[in-house]
Amino acid sequence: MQRKLCSRVAAAGLLGFLALGAAEPPAPVMPLSEVEPGLAARGWSVFAGGEPAPFDVEVLGVWRNVAPDTSYIVARLSGQRLEETGVVAGMSGSPVYVGDRLLGAVAFGWPFATEAIAGVTPIEQMRRMATEAAVPARRASAAPATFGDLLDPPEPHQRLKRELAALRREAEVSSGELLWTSVGLGPRTRDLLGDAVGSVVAAGRSGELPDDLRPGDAVAAVLIDGDLRLAATGTVTDRLGDAVLAFGHPFLALGDVAIPMAAAEILAVVPSLATSFKIGGIGQVVGSFDRDRRAGIRGTLGAVAPTLPLAIAVEGAERREFDVRLARVPPIAGALVAMSLLGAVDVAAGAGGEQSLDLEARVDLGERPPLTLRQSFDGPSASVEAAVHLLSVVGFLMNNAFAELDVRGIELDLVRSPRPRLTRIVAAHPERRIVAPGARVGLAVELEPYRGSASRHLVTVELPADLAPGRYVILVGDGVSIDGARLGLEKVRPSRIEAALKLLDGLHSRSELVVLGVVAARGLVVDGEPLPRLPGSIRSLWSGGGSRVTPLAAAVREELVEDLGVPLAGLVRVDLEVKAETRR
Repeated sequence: MQRKLCSRVAAAGLLGFLALGAAEPPAPVMPLSEVEPGLAARGWSVFAGGEPAPFDVEVLGVWRNVAPDTSYIVARLSGQRLEETGVVAGMSGSPVYVGDRLLGAVAFGWPFATEAIAGVTPIEQMRRMATEAAVPARRASAAPATFGDLLDPPEPHQRLKRELAALRREAEVSSGELLWTSVGLGPRTRDLLGDAVGSVVAAGRSGELPDDLRPGDAVAAVLIDGDLRLAATGTVTDRLGDAVLAFGHPFLALGDVAIPMAAAEILAVVPSLATSFKIGGIGQVVGSFDRDRRAGIRGTLGAVAPTLPLAIAVEGAERREFDVRLARVPPIAGALVAMSLLGAVDVAAGAGGEQSLDLEARVDLGERPPLTLRQSFDGPSASVEAAVHLLSVVGFLMNNAFAELDVRGIELDLVRSPRPRLTRIVAAHPERRIVAPGARVGLAVELEPYRGSASRHLVTVELPADLAPGRYVILVGDGVSIDGARLGLEKVRPSRIEAALKLLDGLHSRSELVVLGVVAARGLVVDGEPLPRLPGSIRSLWSGGGSRVTPLAAAVREELVEDLGVPLAGLVRVDLEVKAETRR
């Protein structure tokens, strides 16, 4: 069989290559030990349509021990206009044969190179993926260090860039020639993602493509699927039964994963002075990628990768709905939700600039009660701030150190206004400053709306009846600022998932005007629960509780919440003096 195949490849080129279908045994290996400069070989990749086409390969030498147990073959490519285009994004994984023996996969090139010089990953390194032990997916970027990041992440644009950078692997020698493609994402969303991964090319939706992937076929790792799509396209290198080896370099370098694997087609090659790239379409899902290692990525035809359902509704001039499915890869789940939200808003809005967004997010946690979050965002960065808010929350839920949560689905409802609505909280004036325990005190809160006249909003605060004489502090602010102040006062650090979910469920929206009454306290925070009035003996017993226990110097005695329906910004303080003999 191998002799027949060898003669067909030598005599008939493409006809011999097409004989490498699923019915054939795996191609024999050309070992690295036999590779010498000047060796002539032939590679296969899709340059137009769905059928692989041949290109010529001249081995220049072996680049040994670039990394532990990792060597590359350096080769010059020619044919299929590669002399003009250089190595093309989307060629990652293109198989290279010497006669009927499989040498390896085109894995990378160099930007701005004037020749098509490529690194080829030896097939021996790729086939080891079939027998390597399992490696759990690892977190590619750090989860939020504090719950404060969940409330109001600093520098949201920079935070988003850092998280999206997890989608671009750290190259050992040069960038891998993957083709990032999207369907339905607007240009601004593609640009944001492109800043992290290099570039993202708009793709079309392909019809039914053959699902029996062969060496040389285009193949895509699909991270977002449905009404919006995001995928990285490369080339199939090898078939071992139902197993598919591709790319010749890591995708996300995450270890063992579960990412939908789709067929793809190529329409044309676009030459570029930086890195030329293919344009095409993403077809139907035909299997699942399950290993993402240094030498490449492995998938199984017919396998089904679990996905995370995400439903997005954007209400504005008209209502737009998007149903998508996200690759269930916890280290990048937050980034995928963020990109989906940005893409949906981009499509629904049709324009950038100033805007306001009201967000309601519902997270199905299986047997646990669902988590519902409401938040408002305003200004030119409203959509990015909303995306980063969800990125932080989903990233925490999927990657927290307390417990593995059964996140079954996410629903997002967004109400968009084409103009800012931010109202600033300027000051708060009490009707009197000397008060008695249990007194009712009126507060006039000064508000300055966007492009509107200043006004006063009246609230009435009922003081606790058991207040001791002394200072009583009232904080008035938007929900996010108040939550941040409360975390600073009570120093809550949940050490159990139940406490963390309770904290998340209790977060306020920026559209809520919140009034807190605060007194000095001598207590503790135990497992995220403030205990402000503990007897000294109990405090001394619990004070050695390690990270589960922190001192409490101030306690919240009352809370008043009003939703004003517009985003608010500001935090002001009012000091009252409590005297027992004062009349109400």
